[in-house]
Amino acid sequence: MSDAAAIRTWLETSEGGQLPVGGNVTLGRTPDNGVLLTDDRVSRRHALIHVQGGEEYWLVDLGSRNGTYVNERRVHQPIRLSDGDQIRIGPFRLTFRQTGGAPRAASRDSATQSRTFMDLRPQACWLLVADIAGSTPLARSLSPEALSVLMGHWFLRCRDIIETAGGTVNKYLGDGFLAFWIESEKVLAAMATTIAALRRLQREGQPRFRLVVHSGEVLLGGVASLGEESLSGPAVNFAFRIERLAAELGEACLVSEVAATRLGGAMAVEWVGNHALPGFDGHFALFRPSATV
Repeated sequence: MSDAAAIRTWLETSEGGQLPVGGNVTLGRTPDNGVLLTDDRVSRRHALIHVQGGEEYWLVDLGSRNGTYVNERRVHQPIRLSDGDQIRIGPFRLTFRQTGGAPRAASRDSATQSRTFMDLRPQACWLLVADIAGSTPLARSLSPEALSVLMGHWFLRCRDIIETAGGTVNKYLGDGFLAFWIESEKVLAAMATTIAALRRLQREGQPRFRLVVHSGEVLLGGVASLGEESLSGPAVNFAFRIERLAAELGEACLVSEVAATRLGGAMAVEWVGNHALPGFDGHFALFRPSATV
């Protein structure tokens, strides 16, 4: 991680101190957090600042007891931070600062654009998309405090499941997220373990969420300045199209044909038909994990 990235983005304390934020960082009261906030009103792992696309910073509450506030509004789903946003955690007040961020992207010189293009590389990956089902009625049925705790715990538990299995949450999407695994000899077992764990979480019922798994080649990289990976390409779009179809069909979990074939004996699946996907020619066989998964 470059020093330049750390200087461009930081948290400013109420006393005028600066806490560099050059990438993903957790905030909480235990020493293993990137930003240590020592107070009993702060949870052990209270919140996460997650960098996306190189210059977008998103704040995620991790199911904290007393909540995370941005501009005095309690956070119940990931929210994109802008320069000057006021973050309140327990008794601590922090100002998010970012200079030379997104507005500069359009004026990058040709050398920077060329380097970013050269950083992109094709990579076989497994993709997982998760999204809360019925988030609007859920928000109406719960108090802001209860909604924040429910959503925060869900994001935290999903993140722990994915990272324990060697995956990475690449992007938070308001009511969901995109995660990926780089292809390796151990990835099949990791995917089967992850799907089984998330299916158990689905059966708990709160919150209800959809799950999609796909395997394919993506373009990886392009944001080397912050040490973060960016995912793009048709395989990513394909996974999101399946997630949209899952919502239309009322399916809790869909697996693409290529992913189902590759999982083989590691996970039993059931065929749910051939379906058209916007932006892609033809019809595609899709599967759901069997009831035993």
